[in-house]
Order: sequence, then structure tokens, then C-alpha cells
Amino acid sequence: MKVLARGFVSVMALIAGCGAKAATFDELAAEATAAREADKNPEAIRLYKEALQLKPAWSEGWWYLGTLSYDGDQYESGRQAFAEFVRLEDKAAPGWAFLGLCESETGDFAHALEHLRRGLDIGTGIEPESEQVFRFHEALLLTRTGLFDQASPRFMPFVRRGVHDPTLIAGIGLTALHEPLLPREIPAERRELVAAVGQTVYLWMSADTTKTGPAFQALVERYPTAPGVHYIFATYLLSFRPAEEAVAELKRELELNPHGADARAMLALIAMRAGAESAALPLARQAAQDGPACPMAQYAYGLILAGTGELQQAIEHLETAERLDPANVEYHMGLAGAYSKAGRQEDARRERRTSIAIAKGSDSRGPG
Repeated sequence: MKVLARGFVSVMALIAGCGAKAATFDELAAEATAAREADKNPEAIRLYKEALQLKPAWSEGWWYLGTLSYDGDQYESGRQAFAEFVRLEDKAAPGWAFLGLCESETGDFAHALEHLRRGLDIGTGIEPESEQVFRFHEALLLTRTGLFDQASPRFMPFVRRGVHDPTLIAGIGLTALHEPLLPREIPAERRELVAAVGQTVYLWMSADTTKTGPAFQALVERYPTAPGVHYIFATYLLSFRPAEEAVAELKRELELNPHGADARAMLALIAMRAGAESAALPLARQAAQDGPACPMAQYAYGLILAGTGELQQAIEHLETAERLDPANVEYHMGLAGAYSKAGRQEDARRERRTSIAIAKGSDSRGPG
């Protein structure tokens, strides 16, 4: 009898539950807002999800679900929410930027950079403080995707404002070393090196001339066999010393890193500019072979080939460099010159227009 009684009670409770009135969208939305404003984030997330099941076109709900998920380190949930938000509001710059941040945290770096930059390009609606966060992550993602030449100037506004935190130093160090990583991905055994490189390059970027030279000397003495260090020192020397000193450092770099495409490409460009094309050509050829994804290696080989009259090959390598790093003015100008020599005048004009547009865009960003 007790078993039957319990069963009867259970059935009655089920019937009563079925008769209960389901919450409406307006009720759920109001409860979600109240929970969010009371900082009851887990409850707010649950309520926003329930409300969105009833009204998937509620863009405000997707926005708050995304921001709450991002703040709670629930990046996959945030990614899904912001993806729905921008599908409904495709001109909303903050939505695209936050979508990029969530994608970065989930490891989708190519889409993260694309969407973050889309948000920054739209711009409207992004608060100044948020913009700085987005631009910093843009620089980190440029490094993560191997676009080191684009990443480096993106750090400059933060250096000029005197920002000095470990993540910035690590980001600068990774960019200088040409290591496609985020600061959180640096192996433990390399953190000290990356930080030392980042601090030295930070001094260089801050134009602290009294400290930069000694810092580079100390860096080379401390890490004489670390790949990348002599290459970085060479780029510094090229800014104010005779090329011979930089050449010596680049050769040391290649002794440590025989397949260093950037170092060999730089040697090739220095030789070309000194009028030694016969020495430059094999260096550039080897650099292009060692660095199929290295834009400077492809550019150097293409530029030198154009000088020898091998225009078809030159154009192929210059187009590769441009594809790998489409924001580099020199690559567009080099390609414009090769197109012009090949009689492709319309293509040459297009590349020159692109160069001017990139240069104007860089100027319009200002110092940050």
C-alpha cells in the first residue's frame, strides 16, 4: 500500500507540473537582466539561454550571453553567442572584436585575427579603453599567425605610453624572435630568454639610446648561442652602424641557425644594395627555399630575380610575399616594379594604389 501511495503522489505531482504555466520570453528576459545586474552571472547565463530558445533573434540577449561567458572564462559559449550576435548585427564592431577574443582563447587564431580586425576596422561603438585591449590582442595574434613585421609596430603605442607589463614584454620578445606563439604558450625553459629579448627591444622601441646599446651587448653576451639573438642585434645595428657590422652578426646567426630564412634574406638584400647581385642571388634563392612561408625571403628572391630579368619567377615570389604579408608597403612596391617591367601596367598601377592606401592607413592610425 505504501508503494502504491507513493506512486499515486508522484503521478499527481507530475500532472500538477504539467499544468504549471511556462515562463514567457518577457519574464525570462526580465529575470536574466535582474540576475545580471545583481552580479549573479551563472543564473543570468542560464536565464539568457532559456530566453534565447524562445526568441533566437534577440540580439541583446546574445550580446549579454557573450559578455557574461567571456567574463566567466567560458570562451566556447562566448564564441557561439557572439557569432549569433554578429549574424544579427553585422555592423556592430564590439561584437566582432569580442568574437575574435573568444576565438583566440579557443585556439582558432586565423579567424580570431580576421574578426578582431573587422571589429577594429568598423570601429563605431568601441570604447577607447576596450579599443586598447583589442589592439593589444591584435598585435599578439599577428605574432601568433607569423605576421611579425605587422605585429611589431602595433606594440609601439603601448611602449610610448609607458606600459610595461610581462605580457607586453613577452609579446615583443616573441615578435623579435619570430616565434609564432602567444605569451601563455611560451615553454617554461624559454621564458627567461623571451623576456630578456623583449626587454631589450622595448628599450630600443622607447628610443632610450643610453640604455639600448649596452642592453643589446649584454643580451648577446648572455645568450651567445640562442637562435634569433644575433639576427635581432643585426637589425638594430643596421639602423645606425655600417652594414659590415650587421653582416657579421647575420653570419653568426646562420652558424647557429643554418636554415634561418630571415637572416639569409637580409644578407641577400644588403648584398644587392651594395651592387653585389651575383652574391645576392644564391643567398636569396636559399632563403626562399628555407622559408617558403617567410615573406621577407620570398620578397628578397623576387626582387633580385626581377633585377636579372627573370620576371615570371620574380612575380611569383613577390606575389607570395604579398600574400603572406599583405600590409607590407615594400612588397606591393616591389611587385608593382616587376609588373611594370613585364608590361602589366594595370597590375602595376593597382599595386601602387594599394601601397598608397596602406601608407595612408598607417598614418591615420597615429601614434596611439
